[in-house]
Amino acid sequence: MNKNVLIRIVSLTLVGGILLTAFGCKKDDTDGDPATSSQSETMGIIEQPTVENGTAVIEYPSTKPNGSTVVVSTVATGIDFANQFRTGKKLDKLDQVKKDRFVERCADFGIDSAKAKELVKNGTTWMEFSVDLYIANTTSKDVALKTLKAENTKHIIVDTQLGSEYGIPSGKGMYVSVDGIVDSSKYEAEEEILAALQKMGIKLAYTTLKNSADSVDDWSKVTTAYMPVKF
Repeated sequence: MNKNVLIRIVSLTLVGGILLTAFGCKKDDTDGDPATSSQSETMGIIEQPTVENGTAVIEYPSTKPNGSTVVVSTVATGIDFANQFRTGKKLDKLDQVKKDRFVERCADFGIDSAKAKELVKNGTTWMEFSVDLYIANTTSKDVALKTLKAENTKHIIVDTQLGSEYGIPSGKGMYVSVDGIVDSSKYEAEEEILAALQKMGIKLAYTTLKNSADSVDDWSKVTTAYMPVKF
């Protein structure tokens, strides 16, 4: 599992292979956490569509000029990285800038600074990982995503920040990366890590937007819903 980690694919045209490091590139970390805002029962859904041969059909409601609503669909192609698992460097092998950044962001991983310092100093079996998800917006409105919730385990710790705020128009899809660190000495294969992630209750938080090009000024003041992640 000797690969680069933490892919951030932010193009709606599904351009793959643009790598960013979560420890070194986070957008506006001071914003509120969607987990603290209210949750909607009627917002609509985002989902991980079924992908076959790099293609997925995205169905979503569309409003006609007369005000009536119909279900329409778009076909997304070139989806070649859905649920792709990647690993990066061991924590003790990170350069000092990335080590310092990890310690600064320890709260995003649900650990304290003492634990974070120990990991980057002596974490010889702990390494970065990333899982690329393809998320479809099947609601009638544009949506934004920025954080997630997870129930960390002793051997897997997930980053609750998605790295940037993703805006997805209605009826479109986008790659979103779930990142974290894993004690590689406890797992023999990536399939075992994915199985463990599936049990961690990971959910993406999202809210609606008037336009996907907009951004959320204060996540603590918007209504959010949560999408359970499938690995």
